[in-house]
Amino acid sequence: MQMAALMQDLPADFGHHALAVLQIVFINLLLGGDNAIAIAMTCRSLPPQQRRAGVWLGTGLGVVLRFVMVYAIGFLLAIPYMHIVAGLLLAWIGMQLLREDHAADAQPDAAPGAKALWRAVMLILFADFAMSLDNGLATAAVAQTLPEASRMPIVLAGLAVGAPAIVLGSTVMLRVIERFPLTIWLGSALLGWIAADMLLADPHVAQALRAGADVLGDGAGNERFAHWLLSIAMAALVVFVPFAQRLGLRRSRAG
Repeated sequence: MQMAALMQDLPADFGHHALAVLQIVFINLLLGGDNAIAIAMTCRSLPPQQRRAGVWLGTGLGVVLRFVMVYAIGFLLAIPYMHIVAGLLLAWIGMQLLREDHAADAQPDAAPGAKALWRAVMLILFADFAMSLDNGLATAAVAQTLPEASRMPIVLAGLAVGAPAIVLGSTVMLRVIERFPLTIWLGSALLGWIAADMLLADPHVAQALRAGADVLGDGAGNERFAHWLLSIAMAALVVFVPFAQRLGLRRSRAG
């Protein structure tokens, strides 16, 4: 009897609100894997005692950033070439992470301190921003189905509930990177691949790709080939630039 009375006291739209929270959690878990990899790669260069703080700070501030982006997504996507900017930013972050990895290996006993911690957090936020455009768009679509009075707390609840999963994923990735250092290079290549997807999400780039495919004939097949070629080229570029710089530095030291 008490349970039945409790159920009657629940608001009629409780089920819709709960479903919206679950949808937002699912969206962030589905699209948050890349964020977890970026967080782990960024925090890898920090000393062990700062890594947990970096993961939690990056994830927590990332939740706030994505919450803001949900309400600013229309403005952001209206900015010309926004996806191109996000793609280039993500490629730059991938290169920076490899440079940070080299610096950490060169000075393994150096304690970067609070300055390096916040620098890592800022890199995480930049990566979150670059990778969360589609995330923000999908979450905003769910938010539009909610009453305006309850929209903000429900969106924030959905983002916050998914945050521990990103922390867990980042922690697992950190252990994988520690055990298999080559993973840092694969992760940076993945960021380059995602950067190519961001570039292709821009209508101007997509139109140029289709136009080039039409000129070559067999538009659909050539468009897919060009898509793969751009993705591979971006992944290779993100890895090659830091590698070439590292190789040049070794040669200058040897000379």
